[in-house]
This record gives sequence, structure tokens and C-alpha cells, in this order.
Amino acid sequence: MKFLAPIFIAILLCGCTAPEHVSPAEFKKQYEYIGQAQTMREVVYLGQRNGKAFARIKSMSPIRKKWSEQIIYVELKELDPVFREALPNTKVNQ
Repeated sequence: MKFLAPIFIAILLCGCTAPEHVSPAEFKKQYEYIGQAQTMREVVYLGQRNGKAFARIKSMSPIRKKWSEQIIYVELKELDPVFREALPNTKVNQ
């Protein structure tokens, strides 16, 4: 997971869109895609920082054939305790 931190920082610094706050239900829905084989979509859990959990969603447009990235986050306190405790406690470094 250490190699993801520079990617996360690069995304933030390159002028890409800022991380988007999502509902606990949406974060959990996206988290369920992690590790599942998909052809035009990839979801990666980035870790936790400052009381937030982050994930990266990459998807390819079938029309433009170009990848887009989105970083989403949820406040850890918003998550139900069982799901929150199941999340890897990986820290996102700066």
C-alpha cells in the first residue's frame, strides 16, 4: 500500500478533481468491487487519513476509450462499526 500514497498525492497535485465525499452506503457499495475482476472499472482502497477512508475508482468510457479517475472518501465515524472495523487500517501518507 505504500506505493499508493505517491499516486494519491500526485492525483491531488496534478489538478485533478478533489476527493469527493460520498455517503456510507455508496462507499460500502464501491468497496465491494475491490478485488473483483472487471473490464472497464477498477476500485482500489487507498487507506485512512484524518478520520476518513479513501478509495480510487478508475473507469473507461466505452465511447472515448479513455480512463478517468475519481477519489472518494467517507468519514470513518459515519460508517457502521462492523464495516469500519473490517476496513484495513492502512494509513495514507503525505
